[in-house]
Amino acid sequence: MNTVFQAEPVAALSAELQAFRGEVTEAIDSLVSGMLDLQDTRLGPLEAEAGRIDRRLQALEQRGTQLQALTHQLNEVAQALALERTCRSLAETSQMCEKARTVVFVGRPHFGCNVKYAWLAALERAEQAGYACWFLPFDAEQEALVRTLTPNCLPSDHRLWSVEHVKLAQHTAVLVIGDHVHSAAHPNPYAPALFKGARWVQLWHGISIKEVGLQYPMPLAGMTPFWADAFASCGRYATFLGSSVEARAEWRRWFSFERYSAVGYPRSDVLLREPTARDLLNVDADAMQQARATRRAGGRSVLYVPTFRDNDRGWILNVGLDRLSQLLAERGDTLFVNLHPLEYGDVPALQRRFPAVRFVRGRSDLYPLLREVSVLVTDYSSLMFDFLPMQRPIVFYRPDHERYVSGSRPLYDAKVSRLPGRECRSLDDLLTAFAGDAATLDAPYAALRDELTTRLFDRIDDQASARVLDLIEDELALALAADAPR
Repeated sequence: MNTVFQAEPVAALSAELQAFRGEVTEAIDSLVSGMLDLQDTRLGPLEAEAGRIDRRLQALEQRGTQLQALTHQLNEVAQALALERTCRSLAETSQMCEKARTVVFVGRPHFGCNVKYAWLAALERAEQAGYACWFLPFDAEQEALVRTLTPNCLPSDHRLWSVEHVKLAQHTAVLVIGDHVHSAAHPNPYAPALFKGARWVQLWHGISIKEVGLQYPMPLAGMTPFWADAFASCGRYATFLGSSVEARAEWRRWFSFERYSAVGYPRSDVLLREPTARDLLNVDADAMQQARATRRAGGRSVLYVPTFRDNDRGWILNVGLDRLSQLLAERGDTLFVNLHPLEYGDVPALQRRFPAVRFVRGRSDLYPLLREVSVLVTDYSSLMFDFLPMQRPIVFYRPDHERYVSGSRPLYDAKVSRLPGRECRSLDDLLTAFAGDAATLDAPYAALRDELTTRLFDRIDDQASARVLDLIEDELALALAADAPR
């Protein structure tokens, strides 16, 4: 009785649920059909319009990006024009200012050249000679080195220059440089203008076998403000430094100057005397110790000093450093490699790739180390001429000679008619040269080295720095005489 009573409501409910399910299914089918009809009749055009709007937005975004880039370029141009106008006015002001008994030495990207040794000599003589000796460092690391010896150091960051720093620069009588100095090349873009009124003494950074300066122009298609400034910075110097009177005409092809002085290069002094503690500032001490140890053990310290390539950044990977270092190590020799300052950034990666090669620390002073070198290997570096007074073998390794002279730098053919050392155009030739008797690297070329040394150097002694100081003091007198009342 109770069972029948309970089953009837369940059956009725089940029928009702089934009927409702059918109604829902019918409604869903109707909704889907309606949406499909709507898609066919209305959504299609709407999607097409949405696509057109999306493409329009993308075009607007692209134009916005282009506009931002153009705005950035315009801002850069405006900043460059403002800098140029500012520097022009600063240069005019510097030429108006009365000059003080102040000499400023301008650091190059690496601290170890003619400027370094002339400045070290000036530090000892300036007070007695009655002038203030200052240094303008290239970067913060160089500034820290200089401040270990003197407080007379201008900030490497131009944003830290005070009014007193600006006044010192504009009243400086003599500026001593060793490279191109212009707004686009120096970290302080105002520096060349601030010192415009000084008498500039150009020590340069070595005798060149390559065409440089005014003889290395560029087609207008590749001309930039940087290159134009570089050409303009090839003079007009008050004095240009050289090592022989005969070389004046050669240097005049490359640079403009009022007078030429063949007193020799300060950096060569340390090759002809024992270096002092100050000389060793910024020298790779570990490399020097290793070179000395090699020589004491009866081996040779072989220094490879290639110059840079303008259009081939990875060229050093293909010259056979691993094979050369292995051959030399088997003979008890050590291979040192010193890259050009423009390639110092590659040294850490190269040291990891060639662990058996001893790379000289980047941006260090090479000249005290050069005293310890038994054989110099180079291609076109000016170090080939600096090394001549040492009367030791030089090997010229030029495996990419044709590509270098056609795509990187033309050579000044009048400089050297015959190389003062063996020339190797391949790695095998270089390995053969070092595998043979050491005398074969020296004897056949000794007379050529002597002849070239005599032609390129009027004096071979350790007094070039002292003569340069005489020259600087002469320029100081000329600068002050120009301000004297008449």
